[in-house]
Amino acid sequence: MAERTMAKGSGEPRELILEVVNTLLAVVEEKDPHLRQHCERVANSCTHFCEKFNLLPPKEIDVLYFACLLHDLGLMFGPAEAGSAAEEAGGKATAALKKHPLLAEKLLSGMSLLGKCLPIIRHHHEAWDGSGYPDHKKGGDIPLGARLIALFDHFDWLTAPPFPRQGVDHVTALEEIIQLSGKRFDSALVDQFAQFIEATSGVSKDYIRSKKGGTVNIKEVFTEILQKFTSGKMIPPVMPQIVKELQTVVDKANATADELSAVIEKDPVIALRLVSISNSPIYRGMMENRTVRQAIPRLGLKETMSVVVAIANKSLYETKNPHYRFLMDKLWAHAIATAYAAKLIARQLKRGDADVYFLMGLTHDIGKMLLLKAFSEDPAVKSVEMKLVIANIREVYLGVSSIMLKRWGFNEGFIQAVSQSEKNEFDAGASRECLVVNLANMITRTIGYSLLEGSAPEPVNMRSAQLLGVPPEAIKTLGEETLALIKDLPHLF
Repeated sequence: MAERTMAKGSGEPRELILEVVNTLLAVVEEKDPHLRQHCERVANSCTHFCEKFNLLPPKEIDVLYFACLLHDLGLMFGPAEAGSAAEEAGGKATAALKKHPLLAEKLLSGMSLLGKCLPIIRHHHEAWDGSGYPDHKKGGDIPLGARLIALFDHFDWLTAPPFPRQGVDHVTALEEIIQLSGKRFDSALVDQFAQFIEATSGVSKDYIRSKKGGTVNIKEVFTEILQKFTSGKMIPPVMPQIVKELQTVVDKANATADELSAVIEKDPVIALRLVSISNSPIYRGMMENRTVRQAIPRLGLKETMSVVVAIANKSLYETKNPHYRFLMDKLWAHAIATAYAAKLIARQLKRGDADVYFLMGLTHDIGKMLLLKAFSEDPAVKSVEMKLVIANIREVYLGVSSIMLKRWGFNEGFIQAVSQSEKNEFDAGASRECLVVNLANMITRTIGYSLLEGSAPEPVNMRSAQLLGVPPEAIKTLGEETLALIKDLPHLF
């Protein structure tokens, strides 16, 4: 995965600097997630403030950005009471707290890449009137970068303090800063600071990404998404409650349509869609169904379960970002097509429970869905090349799929079958579940239901088909049957 990069031109190896800084921030986050967020907010606000009012040249704004990210590093390595004292945000600081700028400077002094940041970090708690620390510098003797951090640092501690303290609103915070103008803060900066906060509501976009002219490093975004997912900071969708309740009913020895109907009718949206699907060309009978109770006998208990699971899963493929809606719809159509193809293959091979294969086909790309959804909701992402998005999803989605399916309670055999849906080579010992899902995925591509343009393999080259004993002419027939089943179906779910 590629790292973030900044605009070239300062002569510094900025990619390396950012890598070092991000490593240090990861240490901060491990001990205190709030502190990392605080440092990032200060960094983004400070740098955009400098750009707006032309306070520093671009090269020095970059230096300020790194200094902001690391200005409170010393809090992580000092006595425990220093961190809690920092919550006072300008009250009577303890002796331990007063040492944290010096401690950060000492920790970073061996890194020549960060040498220009050190004076800013050391003096970010100096006061305009000389009452600050650690050196009691005053006025213009305080580095401009340090004076800027002092403003945004104090504002953020007032408005977004760590739990359990309650923050104040922006107006109250500004009033306090104005009262301290000429005392703690540079009065020449305070007026501009007030204008900036009023114009931005105190929220600034990511400085690094803004330097890319509105573009974004795709691999970087996916790296961040994966880190959030694997660390538990991104909460994946849960299996809808109605699916769990239906499974309990279906697993009973003498389950009835009335019991199934009672569960489904709790969700009017799912009930309406189930009736609509039961009247589609796939299941249509002599008379039109008008109720769930009428639909269930036509579908059968297990088929009803499959359809409800599909309807519930469809809601996961929704996004508010219109730029990605088409791609998400295409991914959903591929999933439902693969589900029906897997069921057809299982029936042809006279496999046991065809509905299990349906569910495997339906969920085989669940990791792609989560990554695409998370990517589409990233506030920095506007318009990027879709082929690049898809390529990056394919690199990492299998691990995400496995984690999600484990959290949903699926067994290892199910997860293994799903995880091999993209595989090209199998040995003779491959499970039939793996081979069926793989073949269903490949057949779906041959009929045009795929995210991957021009990626359909030749039937004669499908290793999974060879091991299952499905000849090329049968693959063509399965493709035609799948297409006939689902050509008007995806939008009904």
